Amino acid sequence: MADLQTGTHTSQNDGSLTAFIELAMQEEWLAARGEVLPADGPGAIDRRVLFAAVAKGVLRYLHEHRADLLTSLSIDDGTGLNHRHKADFGLDDNG
Repeated sequence: MADLQTGTHTSQNDGSLTAFIELAMQEEWLAARGEVLPADGPGAIDRRVLFAAVAKGVLRYLHEHRADLLTSLSIDDGTGLNHRHKADFGLDDNG
């Protein structure tokens, strides 16, 4: 079982959810504005703090509710062959 990484406001290209949110923001900014998202300057640290908070909140929620995560529903096709798949993961909440 793998641990999903929340990341922190300093996360960059480390495979954490925070880093992925930052990358998605850079892509969307470029698409919407036609310019590169400023890496530094006013608001940059606030933006990264927000991304880290969102990542932690989402992964904590999913971790708390992981028993409810199904990749497929139970199927009864009349042959007695029922199956059910669950998703499970650990959580690295320390960045």
